[in-house]
Amino acid sequence: MRALFRVLVALAIFLVAGTASAQLLSPGPLSRGHAPLEGDQNCQRCHSSGKRVEPATCLTCHNDLGAKIAAGTGLHGRTYRGRPCEQCHVEHHGVNNRLVRWPGGDQAAFNHAEAGWAFTGAHKAAACAKCHNRQNGRGAATFLGLNQACNACHKDQHEGRFGANCVQCHNETSWRDAKVQANFNHDLARFKLRGAHTRVGCANCHGEPPKYVGLRFGACTDCHKDVHAGRLGPNCTGCHNEAAWKPATLRPGTHPGVSLGNGHSPVACRVCHDRGVLAAPSKGTDCVSCHKAVHKAPFGNGCQNCHATILWTGLPASVGYNAHNRTAYPLTGKHGSVECGDCHKTNVPRAARYRGLKFGRCMDCHGDRHKGEFAKTDFGSECKTCHETKGFRPTLFGTQLHQRVTAFPLAGKHIAAACSACHTAPRPRTDLHVAKKDCADCHSNPHGDQFATEMKDGGCAHCHKPSGWDQTKFEHATWPLTGAHLSVRCEGCHTPTPEDRKKTSGPSWKGVPRDCAGCHDDTHAGQFKASEPKVGDCATCHQTTAFKIPKFDHDKLTRYPLTGEHARIGCERCHFNVKLKDGTSAIRYRIPSTECSFCHADPHSKKAVSSL
Repeated sequence: MRALFRVLVALAIFLVAGTASAQLLSPGPLSRGHAPLEGDQNCQRCHSSGKRVEPATCLTCHNDLGAKIAAGTGLHGRTYRGRPCEQCHVEHHGVNNRLVRWPGGDQAAFNHAEAGWAFTGAHKAAACAKCHNRQNGRGAATFLGLNQACNACHKDQHEGRFGANCVQCHNETSWRDAKVQANFNHDLARFKLRGAHTRVGCANCHGEPPKYVGLRFGACTDCHKDVHAGRLGPNCTGCHNEAAWKPATLRPGTHPGVSLGNGHSPVACRVCHDRGVLAAPSKGTDCVSCHKAVHKAPFGNGCQNCHATILWTGLPASVGYNAHNRTAYPLTGKHGSVECGDCHKTNVPRAARYRGLKFGRCMDCHGDRHKGEFAKTDFGSECKTCHETKGFRPTLFGTQLHQRVTAFPLAGKHIAAACSACHTAPRPRTDLHVAKKDCADCHSNPHGDQFATEMKDGGCAHCHKPSGWDQTKFEHATWPLTGAHLSVRCEGCHTPTPEDRKKTSGPSWKGVPRDCAGCHDDTHAGQFKASEPKVGDCATCHQTTAFKIPKFDHDKLTRYPLTGEHARIGCERCHFNVKLKDGTSAIRYRIPSTECSFCHADPHSKKAVSSL
């Protein structure tokens, strides 16, 4: 009974403290990774009967480890397969418990061979976290999933040229102490061995001890001494090859300076090299040193610019195009694709075909498509004022020229109008004169004869501006706009009538009513027209600045001056919103009676005089 009493007391304390912060059956708090499983109701998630922990239960969550055990790989699939999990992974020792009791007492003392990979060389000194730095799908640190290939941890400095088997040259003791096999395939390296290079010993290039990176091999002079001291340039392969350094044979196209192609190829070396094969000719290396200049045009002495292949005559058209920029008429735009014979006609005498060819004006070659209609303008008939060589269309004739040389300067939205909107002649558009210049010649008159008087005084421009059809110059002088009327759009009052719509014309601008009732509805339901005193003008109470009356003078405008308490109560206390017979509603301002008994009950009588 005493024991039962102590249990009941403990249970009472537990209930008072709250079940969220205590456990009756747990031997201690779980580790940080298992903290979500805290609580007596979760014991069966890991434990079966009693205190047992079934491995299969652990692998329900740790399924990645279960795959390793099933495959017989890794530490758990090899050394610890079939052993209880709790021998190494001890729980209920608090959130800071790391859950692992390492063999040997420390993680650093773990024998990595038990995991299937024995460490040797420099791997022995590597820290565990250097390689094991991954997380599993649950976001927890894991030792699984590492690849044992070298390039899984180490960068391949050879960029895959030598394959993935690094141990054929390197070892785990010293990565830089590489030993290349005698049968190494040098074609895998950046420098492939050919000819006499295949018979050279490795140490001749790589040194002793050997060095395999940082070697220079881009030029022959990186290894071989230039016996010509740079006089023949850096391209040794122009005369030498890898099969044998001697004898040297000069290859076509490798002669420094002057090309030996075509006409120069049969010339003996000593004809030019009069001071020795390796010395420059005494006459010089320019073409004019041996050949007389035949051109009268200022092409200079750089004959090789056109005769680079020593094809002295019959040069391709491209040479002529390139040289044309040095003449008095450089080719630009589409002139650069015109056939030479189109300008230099063969039926013209030679003196007039080239140097005597006229080119001062466009019409020396091109006809006047406008038939002289621009001859009297300030730029005459010179085509380049409006056209350019890169294309006859589009023209350079823009708004500025239109302002200067035409009788119709463009203004406002006319500037953005397409040329074809006014110049309607078919292509090619050679007649650019437009006889009609009045507004009504292009624009329809939507007003009919409403503004016949104004049309005689400047036409449409009497009211409208070219900057915008809706930007009028009309002054509302006959009925001045004030207050809110200033911000109302024109069509708010000038709306098309049924007759206007039949005529498919714009709204009627004349005959619009000017009294308030002509546009605004009577919100008072005719109170001020049906009863005395009648008020026919809304302006008696309202203003154009705002329809709502800012301050109503009740003493002046009504038959009932407000005195005493009446002056301090709100309007709605006397003027109610009533429903009319047609279903609408309106505020009743005309009260049938001004007697006190109409609004107030008689306090001296037991019966109320009025229910209002």
